[in-house]
Amino acid sequence: MTRLFWAIVLISSCLGASIILQSALKLFSTGAASYSVETNYLDWNTPFPAVTVCEQGDNGRVKAFLNQYKLSPNLSSFYKVVAFWNLKYCRICGSCKINDTCVENFEKGIQKIRHSCSELLTDCWWGGRHFKCCDEFHPIETEYGVCYVFNTAVLGNNSILTFNRKVGLVDLVFTAIELVTVRIHAPDDVVSAALENILGDLASLPLVTEFEAILKVEQTVNDISVSSLSETMRGCIFKDDVPPIAGWPFNRYTYSGCLLYCRALAQYNSCNCTHHFMANIAKIPACNIKGLACLYQNRDELLKYECNCPTACDETIYKIVHLFHNRVSGNLSPESMKRGSRARVRFAQLPSLRVRRLAIRDTLGLVVDIGGVGGVFFGASLLSIIELIYLFCIRCNGRQ
Repeated sequence: MTRLFWAIVLISSCLGASIILQSALKLFSTGAASYSVETNYLDWNTPFPAVTVCEQGDNGRVKAFLNQYKLSPNLSSFYKVVAFWNLKYCRICGSCKINDTCVENFEKGIQKIRHSCSELLTDCWWGGRHFKCCDEFHPIETEYGVCYVFNTAVLGNNSILTFNRKVGLVDLVFTAIELVTVRIHAPDDVVSAALENILGDLASLPLVTEFEAILKVEQTVNDISVSSLSETMRGCIFKDDVPPIAGWPFNRYTYSGCLLYCRALAQYNSCNCTHHFMANIAKIPACNIKGLACLYQNRDELLKYECNCPTACDETIYKIVHLFHNRVSGNLSPESMKRGSRARVRFAQLPSLRVRRLAIRDTLGLVVDIGGVGGVFFGASLLSIIELIYLFCIRCNGRQ
């Protein structure tokens, strides 16, 4: 009877321990991270957004280029398509005639057609301080061609501009003397057609326009405990992690960068090349005339390509509070055209809350759970395990 009693007790203890350990393991694998809202905003440093300015399109530059180099006017339509981003890709590339209505080595021509920074932007102010625009608006390769970006981390800038209670609500003001498109995004983001532009249809600045964007910011940060979790458990990827994507071309992970690379892979899988604006970014061969024609033929399939991009752990999302977009109408004087359009980017108020990701289950917590179950059901501890090793190994060998 005594043996039966202890057998029942042992079996019951094993069943109870098994049930509780299964629950602990399930929580450890599926419920490892949680979110909390922080309101201790007095010490926050919030990143100011990156502002990317791109040429909106041809403004007589193609015609001037063809006249300067005495090229055929028949190339006008071709250069307008390849020199500026077109969502429909190159429609005429499938039927054009080489050296008549299109040319093979078109990339050098694109560099001469597109404006430089100083030809797009003139006067800029940051927090009321005047600076030369092209000292802070740096050239960057994007899916729209070479654009100019302010306050980006993509180019290796580790000193991102921030604002806080001490600095106050600083703003950025810049003047554009050509037709441009403005994009406002997080400093870590890579600009592409897949990246949503929070300005919507009002992103274009025709001459002459008074433009003002008033923003708010939603930021997600991570507690130090989250770094101890695996990627599967925390459900996101840190900036310094390498995502499980073959041939990843970037030094840092961002969701926007993943979307851009996914678009490049979609083009490569369909046509064995990618659009010439993305070739250097994605480290994939650039399309020639036949490749551009292939992209146009497969344009519908490219839109359907699935991008399974993991979420980034650090996120900063900017949203519009108010947009003021006043285009000056009527007969514009030469002085007004020379002054161009003026844009201002600022915040409505300092942020008062943000989201923090926390680890509610880590490896140490699992060890504690296992130790607790062993102690409750079996009276086990680390000392008792050492004692068993001593009794069965060391002491028994000593007796022999």
